[in-house]
Amino acid sequence: MNAQIETDLTKLNRAITRLEEVMSWPDSHDGRVEAAIQCLEFVVELYWKLLKHMLYHEGIPAQTPREVFREAFTAGRIGDEDIWLRMLRDRNLSSHTYNEDLAQEILGRIPDYLPVIRTTFEALNDRAEQEDQK
Repeated sequence: MNAQIETDLTKLNRAITRLEEVMSWPDSHDGRVEAAIQCLEFVVELYWKLLKHMLYHEGIPAQTPREVFREAFTAGRIGDEDIWLRMLRDRNLSSHTYNEDLAQEILGRIPDYLPVIRTTFEALNDRAEQEDQK
């Protein structure tokens, strides 16, 4: 396995696990909203960088996060391009300004994002391991 991709997968797995942990906190937990939003930002950031490295390794150029997600969808690395672009939009909105109402909206979407995030990670990790065995 490419060393960069292996490092990306390790970091991403940790970030996903942390997001899952934070989302399991009770709603009343102080700091839950901010922690969940920050974890989502990390996950989306790590995802697009992993996908960029995977695409580059396969000879597919993509530079911006939006390009990376579109090319990854076209190449069959991710499913449901729309949900990935929504996650990217949420990450962009939350990272540039903090608005409590917006944060609550994004927090409400994370439960829909989590299964996609985890399932896609498992598929990408399996693919990387299979290519390593070739």
